Amino acid sequence: MATLNELQDMWAEDCKIDELDLGSESIGTPNLHAKYVTHLANFKLQLRKAQSDLARLERVKSEYFRGELSKEELDQLGWEPWYKNSVLKSDMRAVLDGDGDIIKQQDKIWYLETTVDFLDRVLRSLNSRTWDIKNAVEWNKTQSGLL
Repeated sequence: MATLNELQDMWAEDCKIDELDLGSESIGTPNLHAKYVTHLANFKLQLRKAQSDLARLERVKSEYFRGELSKEELDQLGWEPWYKNSVLKSDMRAVLDGDGDIIKQQDKIWYLETTVDFLDRVLRSLNSRTWDIKNAVEWNKTQSGLL
């Protein structure tokens, strides 16, 4: 799967319109649309999974900070036992927000949301591409004296 930087580089090339071959550019628009819709769908699925993973991680971390995980569960997760006082319910959000694993997952979600937003904008631009090409054709006709 492509990264955000790779998608940005792809779009920097794909967004160019060859003014000397507007017909081919117009015909190629559906292929570009399909390409970026596929990327968008894949990243939306990844985003949904990352959000679910965060919810599960927060639940397990809450149990961890309350001292509710068994030795077997701790061993399976590779975590050391929580030897401090159990975290109060009112303090849990602050503790979770400062946890490294939670922060890492939140950063992943932010990255995926940024990528989805970028792809949404690319698709909006592609939706107007047909009109842009049509306007360029009309302009060329006007410049040539055909209109």
